[in-house]
Amino acid sequence: MKKFKKILVAILIAVVSYCTLTTTVNAVPDKIELGSPESVPGYVAGTHFTTKVSTSGELMYCLNIHKYTAQNSTAYLVGELDAGVAYIMLNGYPTKSFTGEKLKDYYITQTALWWYLDDTTGSSNLSASFKKNGSDKYNLRPYIKQLVSGAKTAKEKGYAKTTISASVSDNIMSMTSDGKNYVSEEVKVSSTNISEYKVSITSGPEGTTVIDNNGKEKNTFSSNETFKVKVPVSKVDNMKETIKVKISATGKVYKAYEYQPEVQNQQNITPSIISPEAQNVETSIDLTISTSKITIVKIDKATGNALAGAKLVLRDSEGKEITSWTSTTLGHVIKNLPNGTYTVEEVEAPAGYELNKEVVTFTIGDNSREQKIKFYNEAKERVVNIIKVDQSTGQPLAGAVIVVKDANGKEAARFTSTTDPYVLTGLEDGTYTVEEISAPSGYQKSNEIYSFTLDAEHVSHQITIENAPVVDVPNTGVASSILLVILGLGIIGGGIRFVQKNSKQRI
Repeated sequence: MKKFKKILVAILIAVVSYCTLTTTVNAVPDKIELGSPESVPGYVAGTHFTTKVSTSGELMYCLNIHKYTAQNSTAYLVGELDAGVAYIMLNGYPTKSFTGEKLKDYYITQTALWWYLDDTTGSSNLSASFKKNGSDKYNLRPYIKQLVSGAKTAKEKGYAKTTISASVSDNIMSMTSDGKNYVSEEVKVSSTNISEYKVSITSGPEGTTVIDNNGKEKNTFSSNETFKVKVPVSKVDNMKETIKVKISATGKVYKAYEYQPEVQNQQNITPSIISPEAQNVETSIDLTISTSKITIVKIDKATGNALAGAKLVLRDSEGKEITSWTSTTLGHVIKNLPNGTYTVEEVEAPAGYELNKEVVTFTIGDNSREQKIKFYNEAKERVVNIIKVDQSTGQPLAGAVIVVKDANGKEAARFTSTTDPYVLTGLEDGTYTVEEISAPSGYQKSNEIYSFTLDAEHVSHQITIENAPVVDVPNTGVASSILLVILGLGIIGGGIRFVQKNSKQRI
């Protein structure tokens, strides 16, 4: 079944790992200005001709020996030539030299182009004597034939196509043995016409990185390398995470182009220097993290309420301790446990409760990633847990003064709350009340009076007292009083100045 699952995953990945192609052609000029030619001797079988050259000095090659030399005119782009012509340009002069002499190397390249066109298009640029047994004082014919042979092979293959795709045996990432990271299986990249590729994470948890098989972080790989993706466990918050990976590369394709001179009886030409066409390709692949979430709650068996104060230990199938904690009324959450079998054991019971000696076993699998485990305790005597909490957050509060009274109003207990529940034991059967007489700093006092009854059927209780934070309200009355005092002083001051002024006038 597992083997079938992996085959199915691989098939699905092949579907979603698609390739996109964009092409950027390095500026192919739409016209070439032609200059004056130079005569070339008839090195083989007396076949002679002239060079073709642009006004900037770049060599050109002729496509039809029977027309006039392309010179002193403008030639315009008319289309793309096949991969065989491109091969001759890339492996002929001036890109490569055969003899070290310009005219001989040009002669070899030009005649190889005509010979190739004769064999592939049916043209008749060169005579049979040239191709077989005509004079060849400088032994140039072998170079020419070698170029023609390579060009024919290149034509059969066609221009290079740049492709890229990616696959992985299982797209579900696994946790490392130290529990610190999730790591994917090797991602294999298949490509053509590229030497290297780049990997980037387009979506995933913070801290997601790309690594090689030695664990080294990197983003650029040679075409025959594989890579992995690593995610820190501490950054995985959701039960299921999808990491989107992009793989991109650039291939270069060298193409030959044909130009036609504006003078119609001149030869069509192709430039000797070929600029590459950049083909950008990319593909993508999705990887998945399925986390685990185990919630462990200690519960009073009689009341069903959550219990705080128990000390518990989690161990793996080999008995190795993974973590330990003290229970709270909120339950304890453990995330990112790998598939396997685990045990939970209580090593210290909450105050007033019997130690639960049961060892609880649970198993995490692909279909049981989230579980809630209830761990029960029985009270060994009459026990009451009293806890103060923030009304909005449920978090424990310290600093409240609380009084417990019996049915006659007599104090049974008085205490100041802490962040741990207050455990009250040794009470006789009967009905009791719990009342807050002083709230924690920054909180409103709770005016609610809680009651509980202890008897043979009700041996334990948990009382949760909530407090709401104090809300500051501006004291507008005080502000108004201050304003009235200021105004009054102003009026009195004005009256005094008026009296002084009048008395001076009478004198």
